[in-house]
Amino acid sequence: MGLRVFQFLTALICLFLAAPSEAQTLNATDFQIEWKVTNRFRLFNDASFFKLHENAWRQYLIHVNEQKLSEEQKSLLVGSSSVLGAEHVLNDRFIAFSRVERSKFDWRGWAAQGAGRLCWNPKSRTHDLCGGVDGYINPKDHEIEISLRPLVKNSLFSEFNCEWRVGDAPAVTAPCDGTVMATLPYPAGADISVAVVGEQPITLKARVRDLLIVGLGDSFGSGEGNPDMPAEFSETQRYKNLYPRRKNNDASGSALWTDELCHRSLYGHQLRAALQIAVENQQSAVTFLGYACSGAGIEEGILGPQEYVESVSTTRAELSNGTGAPPSRFLSGDSKDAQIRWLLKELCKVKPEEDDGLWICPGNQFRRSVDYLFLSIGGNDVGFRNVVAWATLREGTSATLAKFFGATVSAKQFAGNMKDILPGAYARLAKAIERAVPLDADGQGFDASHVILTAYPDMLVDETGQICTAGGTEDDEEDRFPANQSLDAFSSWLATTGGRLNAVHEQLATLNRRMKDLSGDHGWTFAGRVYGDQVFQGHGFCAQRSKFANDPAEILMIPCWGKADRPTQTCQSSWSGKAREWRPYSPITQNYPYALRQRWVRTFNDAYMTVNQKVIDRSGKIDDQSSAQIFSETTGAMHPNAEGQAAMADAILMDIRSEIAQLLGGELY
Repeated sequence: MGLRVFQFLTALICLFLAAPSEAQTLNATDFQIEWKVTNRFRLFNDASFFKLHENAWRQYLIHVNEQKLSEEQKSLLVGSSSVLGAEHVLNDRFIAFSRVERSKFDWRGWAAQGAGRLCWNPKSRTHDLCGGVDGYINPKDHEIEISLRPLVKNSLFSEFNCEWRVGDAPAVTAPCDGTVMATLPYPAGADISVAVVGEQPITLKARVRDLLIVGLGDSFGSGEGNPDMPAEFSETQRYKNLYPRRKNNDASGSALWTDELCHRSLYGHQLRAALQIAVENQQSAVTFLGYACSGAGIEEGILGPQEYVESVSTTRAELSNGTGAPPSRFLSGDSKDAQIRWLLKELCKVKPEEDDGLWICPGNQFRRSVDYLFLSIGGNDVGFRNVVAWATLREGTSATLAKFFGATVSAKQFAGNMKDILPGAYARLAKAIERAVPLDADGQGFDASHVILTAYPDMLVDETGQICTAGGTEDDEEDRFPANQSLDAFSSWLATTGGRLNAVHEQLATLNRRMKDLSGDHGWTFAGRVYGDQVFQGHGFCAQRSKFANDPAEILMIPCWGKADRPTQTCQSSWSGKAREWRPYSPITQNYPYALRQRWVRTFNDAYMTVNQKVIDRSGKIDDQSSAQIFSETTGAMHPNAEGQAAMADAILMDIRSEIAQLLGGELY
């Protein structure tokens, strides 16, 4: 072959190799730009902590898809149980949806991983750890992940580099089949473009919709009974030589909370519902402001200061002043310590003021509008914990113990409170919300329907859905009833009867109807499915999974050291040196506060084994005498556990998910 022919062929081959091939050309017909917000729940300052929940939900979706269900049945199941399904993936001590034990099970629960990974500052009690309060409420941008998806088969797609641009930011070159991290300005958004180097790009307009969700209310909203870090017990020490004792006999051994005074945790259903909205909507984000507080009512909690569930020992001076001071006192806030004011302190650009007894933002100088207000309130105003005390405290129990519950209220009095107190309290709250919360995110004015009032669940049923059996009277063999087994560590003071449980059960239906009616009067959305759909059916405080009755998570009794006359009877005190052991399980190696179980309610025994709250004296030591006198170890009893809170979150989402999908312009799931 001649030199000229060789040179021609060589030039032709080079020209062919240099020319753009079809595989290099990107067009909207063959390729699609995909993007999602990396950390869509902005309370978490660590994207990996958010992805923990995102991945758990996707694992649950895989499990649902593997079931022999119709597409309609699958959709209904996912829509009613996504948060609960993710909770099962995260906290089951068995490999999800099996009975194979995990080799590395963290008994503390997933929320224990959240320490130091939140924008919430427990010292200042504000959301100022992620660029200050204004930086948290008004994000300047969101980190996004961008990728390119081929719409037609193209084997050469992975062999080329692509040039990515987001708005005015410098171009980034990366493999076309890879993922690129970028920053998307907020709220304006920006164009995202991609092209093989030297080619014309394909472009789309991207904008994040950031929802601001606020949570106000009581212990059901705060997550009471479910600390981020549960109490740990000693291997060698015992309380009264009989029951498990905390590992550290000072404040360092206390359960840990997102907010200590309010017993607010990451398990609260308001937070979980907001988090799930973020999980399901990839091109949106959620900014969450949570203020729900254990013990809160409408007047004392949301609108004004309240008494907290944390307490300290009474000083010697207080005991000797002749006023009959109790052994301890509950901490309380000052006149400005109200949930509405805490919200305005962060949401308002200027200092909040009081006007006609209500907190307002002067001149409505808000940092931004609120999209949804989750509300859990009303129970404490009509005496929910008081009627629980009436149903469980033995006749003749000391007034000191009754005071811990706020004094007892009979079922009949409870009914009267619903009629006499609740209408006026909700009316005042509605007025306060309208004046203080800018629920006008759509620019059409205040929208009361975006106040989401959550119902209280029916927690008094067993695994069959029937009211817990507890016998007719307080007798010597009351421990044979599961309802009494669930409070056996405190059987000296506590014992319930079937008659009282039935009386309270009937009033819960009345409470639900009144809340629904009053919610409608004020234009609120009543998230009533948790009661109306009987979500807790089969999961009340005495429920047990009989198939796994010996599983420590299913056992209602508290561990005790020694023996007893009957299997369901608590151990008997003995100071002898004879060899003894823990029954019915070891509190050191088999305490699983967040493992899955049939009951979705913290019993009195569960509260002892999870929260185990103690009165702390001025030096930081535990005051055991005061703790026993005010019954503090049971703080958190008769509240939903993590599974129950997840189910309550699902119940909220069933009422608002379709509206949120329309608001965000997306599709369900």
